[in-house]
Amino acid sequence: MSVIHAPRKPELDLRVAVFPVVMVALLAFLLLRLWYIQVVMAPELQLKAEASRATSVKKLAPRGMMVDRNGTLVAGVRPEIVITAKPGMFRKDQSILDRAAAMLGADPKKIKRKVKDSSFRPFVAATIYVGADIETGTRIAESGEDLPGIGVETQPMRTYPDSRSFTHVLGYVWTPSKSDVERVEKLGLNAAGYVGKAGLERAYEADLMGKPGEEKIEIDARSKPVRVAARDAAVPGNQLVLTLDARLQKYATQLFADKKYIGGAVALDPKTGEVLCIVSSPTFDQNLFAGGITDQEWRTLSEDELKPMWNRALFSAYSPGSTFKIVTTIAALQKGIFDPNRTYFCAGGVRLGRRFAKCLGHHGAISYHRALAKSCNSYFYQLGLAVGEDGLRKAALDVGLGQRTGLEVGGESKGIVPTDEWIKKWRPGDSWHGGDTLNFAIGQGFLSTTPIQMANVVALAANDGVNYRPHLVRRVMDSRGQEVIRRVEPEVLHQIDASPEFWGHVKGALVQVIEDGTAGTARIPGLRWGGKTGSTEHGGGKKTHAWFVGFAPAENPKIAICVLIEEAGHGGDVAAPVAREIVKRYFELSKTASKPAASASVAVAPAPSPRSR
Repeated sequence: MSVIHAPRKPELDLRVAVFPVVMVALLAFLLLRLWYIQVVMAPELQLKAEASRATSVKKLAPRGMMVDRNGTLVAGVRPEIVITAKPGMFRKDQSILDRAAAMLGADPKKIKRKVKDSSFRPFVAATIYVGADIETGTRIAESGEDLPGIGVETQPMRTYPDSRSFTHVLGYVWTPSKSDVERVEKLGLNAAGYVGKAGLERAYEADLMGKPGEEKIEIDARSKPVRVAARDAAVPGNQLVLTLDARLQKYATQLFADKKYIGGAVALDPKTGEVLCIVSSPTFDQNLFAGGITDQEWRTLSEDELKPMWNRALFSAYSPGSTFKIVTTIAALQKGIFDPNRTYFCAGGVRLGRRFAKCLGHHGAISYHRALAKSCNSYFYQLGLAVGEDGLRKAALDVGLGQRTGLEVGGESKGIVPTDEWIKKWRPGDSWHGGDTLNFAIGQGFLSTTPIQMANVVALAANDGVNYRPHLVRRVMDSRGQEVIRRVEPEVLHQIDASPEFWGHVKGALVQVIEDGTAGTARIPGLRWGGKTGSTEHGGGKKTHAWFVGFAPAENPKIAICVLIEEAGHGGDVAAPVAREIVKRYFELSKTASKPAASASVAVAPAPSPRSR
């Protein structure tokens, strides 16, 4: 018997039912996403698209210029073709740097060292070469992808018209180190591509740096620039008007160089503290730093036994010798025992216990004016003993010795005003003796001073007991040199209260030093002025250091000067003639009409000739 089954309706496949639903859902999601992207996110995506074909480039601000008191340019800017590199691009492969160096004709080691020095900012373009010629710069720029990380820019670079006379004052600029970046950030600024490394360049960083500009450049798919889309111009740094007279500075520097003298000189306006010139010899060419100094150049400078990088006017302290007798006179006044008519007897020296302290002459009974004129040690030995060590020490501190003057460039030595405690450190188990007081009274022994301190001491005497903080900047102007941003006002540094009669005696005796004393070589026809010589022993068998301090004219002084020359002999034979020439030149220049300072506001150094740095 057969069984016949009735036909059945086929069951619906679940997958066939679900598939259309999923497809519809996916299509709906995609449509919604497309609407979201095209409508909701359109503005944001448009900005991103523009950013993907544009890049922002910081443009270095021209550094602020510096001009002397007459408007003469002493630090300017000029356009240079600069080759840059991003240090982070060369950590694994430095062959690109070798190729760039070959194209520049530069030392690869020097290029790599500059990259290494800037490695703390791996993706900030660092300067590796300054002063490329146009042809080489164009070839490197056209290399594109063959030299990734290497850039070519035209930048406003610092230039010094006279690169030797102002070296120790102006300092120099170069790419910042990590410590420079930290220092500048403490000023509330972002470090520029170049920062001041020393001198006024460093001290006035915030004024000189300026504000960088920015360019938005459109680029193609190969990251090559197409056009400048927007430009925000850089703002140049402020202009500094210095107190220096460039002509006097250059003259004094050359005077030392011609004689091959080692030492320093400082000239001040005693009524304001303005520095008219400040010289340290030997000097060096600050253009060595313009493109980044090589290791060999650095070693040559730093290992030179004459120490040309050392600013002797500020950093070196020497016993002041008989120039200190001005301070001994002030100590006698403060002690209440100064009497210009009182005589002490000079028998070629003074005996104290078993010591016989010599004088350079046998002056017999001698009073103050002649004692200072002839630099009689016997007189000042006895005056110093009468004052005592504490009185000498107080007077020294009161006129500013043993402390920095506060000149803007920094780095000054304090010098030494010896105390009993100080003596014990140098002579363990010993203490202050009467012989130390004798030395102190004539500026010998442990006492040490800097040339700028002694210039300020004689300025105090010239100015009837008042001296001012020495300073190198008169005023800060805007970048065009047209608007005064701030002025540097005279600041009283020290003051000694005494009668006009006392200062008349001091200045009269100092005039006698030149007219009839140890500084006859300082005489200038037609000019009556005062000064004091000094000669300092500093080691057996060596020539003495030569000192001279002075002020001119005798009435209403306009210049105070100190000259120190190492191992040169007697101050009257060597230092006084140098001071004479500087002072003589100062008054000659004072008669010359100066050009208006406004001309400096547009002064720009000429474009450089191609050269390798």
